[in-house]
Amino acid sequence: MLSTIFDIIFPKFCLSCNREGFYVCPACFAKIPLKKGVCCYICGKRSPNGKTCIACKTKTSSKLTGLLIASDWNNMLVRQMIYEFKYRFIKELSNPLAEILIKFLEINKFFNSLNHKPINLQTNNKFILIPVPLHKRRLSWRGFNQSELLALKLNKYFKIPIINNLLFRAKNTSPQMEIKDQMQRIKNVSGAFKIKGQNENPLRNKSVILVDDICTTAATFENCAAALKPLKPKEIWGLALARG
Repeated sequence: MLSTIFDIIFPKFCLSCNREGFYVCPACFAKIPLKKGVCCYICGKRSPNGKTCIACKTKTSSKLTGLLIASDWNNMLVRQMIYEFKYRFIKELSNPLAEILIKFLEINKFFNSLNHKPINLQTNNKFILIPVPLHKRRLSWRGFNQSELLALKLNKYFKIPIINNLLFRAKNTSPQMEIKDQMQRIKNVSGAFKIKGQNENPLRNKSVILVDDICTTAATFENCAAALKPLKPKEIWGLALARG
């Protein structure tokens, strides 16, 4: 009832076509492009399984197995959705944004490709979702972690366990999108992430999927992966809506 009253006082309009009743109407959502096929995130060449290619792997110390980008930052609706979600705090946009991630993973048969055979995600426990954490100051300012909301939607849909109390951001870094220089972006998040002490190791031999809304240089994912690597996960993937 409260939601209905709120919608009457503050009606929603589609961010693309201005149709009333939706933040993103079904017709406009259907036009959002999804990436088909996955590439090495360093050189951009097609990679059959989405992993960092062998040539790039020998040139980098990154602990990231691969990077999965669901849509296109050049699509203005995707860009506007992310902006309204992060900076105007419209939590309801987590639904269509998470749907983009879900459709991308299904189209590219990501979970099946990791195991080389179909799996039953209802009983599968080989994967772990970990949202990229916010610093406590930014979390207090925004009121929610947008990456965690997306990860929770994936958790509910795929029935994959989520761990949101293991990785934390020890440094209150500047938003990556506000930094134009690539080297400064890398320096900004260097050493920013730590892991909390655990009685048991929940990641050993698991395939970890780090979830974030947007990726720039992949430095955030790489630093998260470096922090998690001592727990000996089988693989560490980054998953984002777009790469800006």
